[in-house]
Amino acid sequence: MSASCLTRVAAFALAVVALGPSRAAGYAFLLVEGGQGRTRQWQPSRFVDSRVPWFVTNVVDGRLAGERSFVDVAAAAFGHWEAVDESSIAFAFRGEMNRRNRDPSDNRNLVTFADAASLGSGVLGATFITSGSDGRITDADIVLSRAIDFTTRFSAFAGSYDAESILTHEIGHLIGLDHTGLVRATMAPFTDRGDVHQRSLATDDLLGAGMLYPEADFPAGRGTLAGTVSRDGEAVFLAHVVATTVNGRAIASGYTRPDGTYRIDGLPPDVYVVHAERLDGPVRPSNVAGFRQGFGQAETTEYETTFHYE
Repeated sequence: MSASCLTRVAAFALAVVALGPSRAAGYAFLLVEGGQGRTRQWQPSRFVDSRVPWFVTNVVDGRLAGERSFVDVAAAAFGHWEAVDESSIAFAFRGEMNRRNRDPSDNRNLVTFADAASLGSGVLGATFITSGSDGRITDADIVLSRAIDFTTRFSAFAGSYDAESILTHEIGHLIGLDHTGLVRATMAPFTDRGDVHQRSLATDDLLGAGMLYPEADFPAGRGTLAGTVSRDGEAVFLAHVVATTVNGRAIASGYTRPDGTYRIDGLPPDVYVVHAERLDGPVRPSNVAGFRQGFGQAETTEYETTFHYE
């Protein structure tokens, strides 16, 4: 990972862990390092038909098995995000490239493989994003580990990691979404062999994409939950705030800023129970390091979960 005064390159990775039965999910945005909350996102208007272009490597090793081609799986993963009713984000496949290595400055968004050493132990995939200090993304390369057994099957396969699920997660990073603190979201930072749930976007994933690239009629008719989390009069930074309906369905979540404030937009009308909690496992502050770096501040620690009704 490297950075200069004009261009910033950051990596956002998906790791290995077994997930529990919770069905909660949440969204957060990728931030410019030191940008005090400035988001990273594309300007689709600079592309033909406002479609973000992508390429795929034709250098694929033997650790990928299944009835579908790698191109077809990648196209399916991009399609999940393009189908979001709340969002206008769209993509265009521009062909295969005869190379494996990513290039942060070629303005070609490549889906590829790399040596295990380039990603780290236990990391299934990572998205390397290049953006200016204004947050405008100029390049995003998705890299899957060559040390992992992936499957391209239509259905779940217990012996391998699902390439479509992992690519769907990484494309969430490509459009500007960070990891959520809720473990059953597409944008959760963990997965396990045979798990395909991340192919299906949850409400919060949809809202996140919609808030970054809103359709013309979104978020009209939707609501916002906003407030402040404090402890003994002091602001709490990086508290995980979750909006849940009274029947227990988690709709969306977010993180508090250094001044303790939070804001969750795009919520459908309902009565919500809001709780704030520490990221003390399985998702931890290290999984949302980009959010901390966006403000250049360490998270608040040692406080208990608190509930509030809205």
